[in-house]
Amino acid sequence: MLKNILYAILLGVGMAACLADHDNTGQADSNSNITAGEAMSETEQPDTNTEVTDPANLVLAKGQAGRVRIGMPIEEMRSQVPAGWQIRDTTLQLEGQQYTAYVLSNPESPHGMLVEQLCEPNCHVWRISIRDTNYRTAQGIGVGSKYGEVAQQHPIDYTSTGEAGFVAVSEKSGMSFILDSSQLDQNSLHKLKPDQIPANTLVRGILIY
Repeated sequence: MLKNILYAILLGVGMAACLADHDNTGQADSNSNITAGEAMSETEQPDTNTEVTDPANLVLAKGQAGRVRIGMPIEEMRSQVPAGWQIRDTTLQLEGQQYTAYVLSNPESPHGMLVEQLCEPNCHVWRISIRDTNYRTAQGIGVGSKYGEVAQQHPIDYTSTGEAGFVAVSEKSGMSFILDSSQLDQNSLHKLKPDQIPANTLVRGILIY
């Protein structure tokens, strides 16, 4: 089981990089270098301020981001997009294979979330990547939080490096926290234990699986 979780996390870190470019460009629909195509289709909902600003749509929890849940059928996810939000199909590429993922966003949270699917054969939500600072757990943890704050709320089992960066994994919470490693010794990242990471290290992204 641990081996499967580790595989999913390492694979997911590479996928999460597709939202990293948003932090630099400010464009909600820009794709990273692993993205094989632009948004394929777009569905817009009527602009209803109540729905857009509803805090419940921005809450992170185990297995869930807003209204999107791990294991949720994709058809159900698409039918429950909050008013004022939009969902865009995008194409990702992994190991030479292309597949469809989805970006949910609104004008106040333009970076939104990236939803990856697994189809076997019916498609359901497999993993959720967060790069938007508006998404928070009930304890206030989100992108921009410090590692010390994260560790107090989410027990970290181990750290690992992947294609897009350095992650701290909390199996109990079902989350991986992508950390800003720019101030860390790059040659020692693979050796760092959870209690060796500086408390002021910032969270750059969150994976929910």
